[in-house]
Amino acid sequence: MMQNELDVAWNLLVELRKEIIESQKIRTQIIGFKITFVSAGIGLIAANTDKISLTLLVIPAFAAIFFDLLITSYSFSIKRIGYYCRKKVEPIIREACNVRRTFPLWEEFVDRPEVKKNFAVVGNLGITVLALIPAGFVVYRHFPSSPYIILFLALLAFFAYDLWAFFISGRSNFEKKREETVAA
Repeated sequence: MMQNELDVAWNLLVELRKEIIESQKIRTQIIGFKITFVSAGIGLIAANTDKISLTLLVIPAFAAIFFDLLITSYSFSIKRIGYYCRKKVEPIIREACNVRRTFPLWEEFVDRPEVKKNFAVVGNLGITVLALIPAGFVVYRHFPSSPYIILFLALLAFFAYDLWAFFISGRSNFEKKREETVAA
């Protein structure tokens, strides 16, 4: 292996780690904004029930789902960079530096099942569910009126998509796509 290839791999690793950190910061800001917006929206609507319709509770519920999709987008980007580093960059560094296989490099280590935790995902979805409960209740109370059926179905469809985005679009899809490509 040439020194130039190791230098390129190392520089790529350093720059990609910076990109991960930046994406994590932005994702954290979006989560904070989601919590603030959704809770303030529900609070304002609940505090003004004598002046406005409770049906407006669908707005924070939809907003929570759309924030989730932004958050998932950043999470997916972080996972994609990690996958690239683990599969393409770290093997070059391992070989060039003659690192033992028993010593996992960072992305290999964090990809292990015993290291992965989904507390943030559960917490983020929990906030969305908390926003969906009052919205769903208000919409359900007005059944079978067709605008409310449409609102209910829209909330249900977007929440199903939100769940799919959280649980299906993870790192395992990189492996699955690779296996499908190799098999074809």
